[in-house]
Formats: sequence, C-alpha cells, structure tokens
Amino acid sequence: MRRQLKVGTRRSRLAIIQTEEVIKRLALARPELDIAVETLTTVGDQTAGSLKGEAPGVFTNTLEEALIHKQIDFAVHSLKDLPTQLPEELIIAAVPERHVAFDALVTDSGLTLDELPGGATVGTSSLRRTLQLRVARPDLNIIPLRGNVDTRVQKILNGELQAAVLAESGLARLGINSRYLRRIPMDTMLPAPAQGALAVECRKDDEVAATILQAINCQAANTATTAERSFLASVGEGCAAPIAAYAEFADEQIHMRVQVLSRKGRDQFSGSLTGTDPLALARRLAKTADQMRNRWVYNSQLERA
Repeated sequence: MRRQLKVGTRRSRLAIIQTEEVIKRLALARPELDIAVETLTTVGDQTAGSLKGEAPGVFTNTLEEALIHKQIDFAVHSLKDLPTQLPEELIIAAVPERHVAFDALVTDSGLTLDELPGGATVGTSSLRRTLQLRVARPDLNIIPLRGNVDTRVQKILNGELQAAVLAESGLARLGINSRYLRRIPMDTMLPAPAQGALAVECRKDDEVAATILQAINCQAANTATTAERSFLASVGEGCAAPIAAYAEFADEQIHMRVQVLSRKGRDQFSGSLTGTDPLALARRLAKTADQMRNRWVYNSQLERA
C-alpha cells in the first residue's frame, strides 16, 4: 500500500535541490512512498536588503507554521538556518548524511584567499565570515552581499565584485563549476554550527511520519550537529551570531572545535574538546566561552572608565 506525504520547501533553487535530495533518499529507503512537494515563500526570501536585526527563523518559520497547521507532513531545511529552539509541536525527525561543512572563496579565476590582491572587494552576508576574514586578511574590503547563491555567484562573474565567501555545500549542490571556488581551511574559517547539514522536521504527534523519516537519519551527522547546535544554544546566541562550531563523530567519540568572536572583532575565543555526550561537551565549551566573554565586557568597561 502506497503512503502519500507532502513535503514543504522554500522556492529557491538550492532549497528545491536539497528537498529533491531528501526525496531520493526516502525513495531508496521506503519505495512505497508517494511524496508531493509544496513550495512556500519565507520572510527571508522576500527580504532584498540586509537581514540584520531580524528574528531567528526568517527562512524556516513559514514552513514550520505550515507543518503545525497540517498543510504539509514534513519540511526540509538547511539545518544551520533552523533556530535551536523548535516550536513545541515539532521535532527534527532526521539529519541525513552531511555534505562538506567548509566555507569556500568564489572568484572568476579560482584564487585562494591568500592569493587575493590587497584591497579586493569581498562580499558576504555573514557577520561570522566578515570577522574571520578581517582576522585573516585585514587588507580586504568586505561588503554585505544578499540574494540567493546563484545571484551572488553571477555578481562575481559579471565583475560587480572580486570575490565572495559562501558555503561549499550549497555551491556543490548547485553544480557551480569548481574552477571558480577554493575551499577555505577550517583553521582560517571555522564554519557555522550545522553548516552543510539538512534537517527533516515533522510534527511530534505524527508518529507514522517520524518513523518513516528516521529511515534516512545519519547517526554521525545527527550527533555532530546536535553538539554544534547545543553549543550555539548554550552561549545564548541566534544563528546569525558570530559563532562557529564543527564536530566530528567517529568510534563513539565526538571531537568538537568552537570559536566565538566579539561583534566588533577585537576579541575571540577558540576551544576544542573530545567526549561522548554531545550535550555535555557543548555545555563545557560554552561555560569556558562565557567566562571569556565576561572578561571582554569587563575589559571594555575599564577602557571606557
């Protein structure tokens, strides 16, 4: 007997590709499924300017409302866009196998970050990336860059700016020619929590859908991103904050690296730990990060005194 489910997705080409990726995984695991696609427009999709100051969830709230009101059965998100606090009616039913988490520099000639000429104009929509770029290359001219990934890449190819920093996973999923991009090492640019991972969300009370979606859950990806998102939640910042975290889960061990930057870029905390409990690991790193941030505030007050 075939079971029909309706999946919700944003209208962007990348979001649709990510949703198709999930559907293909489900088709392999549960070939009896019949999945219909519902495309929705989120607040983030309707905003042409900067999203600075917007509440978390600008790319996910519309899909979550559709879930709660039973217009769809599950939703596919970029996990890094999903707030750490979900509506009480919803759960993350699956985190499929993760794509690469690196950031990448995009230029029209495939230059690395070190090879960019002094004063080059680099676009990014992320405060985290902006601050990390200023540490690595303080000579660059960094400007805000909005729009979907295709639009941002086209601005580079059209000569409107010399480079941009984007998630390598999104570029790869869109089939952007690899000759235009160069991976940025994590020692230079640690990624956002859950970057490169997808989240499949459904209603908590829909046990049938949750069981079906569990078939595509990847334990390693779920455990690693749980640690990263727990760190983000523990330091009390939203998904747009200048916070980076990356965890790897192997042989029942989690190794996590984190970075917290002050919003003016003057101070930063970097740390790493290995353990078995993602929540405990995140809390220990967050406690140390908070102690460091309190020191930043104290030093700033002394300077103003």
